[in-house]
Amino acid sequence: MPKSRRNKVIALTKVKKRPKEVKDKLIDEIRECCEKYSRMYLLSMENERNNFLQVVRQKLRPGRLICAKNKVMQLALGTTKECECQDNVHKIAEMISGHCALLFTDQSPADVESFFAEYRPIDFARSGATAKHEVILPKGIDALARLPHSVEAQLRQLGLPTQLKDAKIHLLGDHTVCKAGQELSADAAQILKLLDIKQAEFTMGVEAHWQKGGAFKDCSALED
Repeated sequence: MPKSRRNKVIALTKVKKRPKEVKDKLIDEIRECCEKYSRMYLLSMENERNNFLQVVRQKLRPGRLICAKNKVMQLALGTTKECECQDNVHKIAEMISGHCALLFTDQSPADVESFFAEYRPIDFARSGATAKHEVILPKGIDALARLPHSVEAQLRQLGLPTQLKDAKIHLLGDHTVCKAGQELSADAAQILKLLDIKQAEFTMGVEAHWQKGGAFKDCSALED
């Protein structure tokens, strides 16, 4: 006989939290951070990567870095003076847009800005990113000499005019992978990765600063 599913026992460790529960918990955490820490910074992000964000979290402890949906962060802070969780935090909420995060800490603005000015690691650019530099591969074998001959077929699929001769990859003509300022295609991003060329700089910048008691400063106008 088939097993009955009526009395099936489900381990609590396998029960996933509902989206609303996760959202409510995050809102509570943001409001608790506003109470716990003396300062909050609104940070803009470019070329964000989870491994780089993890380093930021470790370096800025015991501070707390929160990356969440913009609407959730705005709801937690309050977008008007009437519903804000602390004096003047609605001004931070009003500026939340694009790729951003909230940093709660007791560190001074000078220390935070100094950290982000120095921590700017480089990673491989992804499809859709803007190329920082022009990359042109010259005809011959030198440009692709570091690659194993087994990837020659893949290079042809990516649009490179290549041919395998004597176990070496020959580029049959000059090839422009990307031009500075142009959007990278999926093929171009993959070629740059194969060539170990990194063009994506991870950056975080202070857009605004709030201090407990209501002091607020818009820092976006000070950036280049």
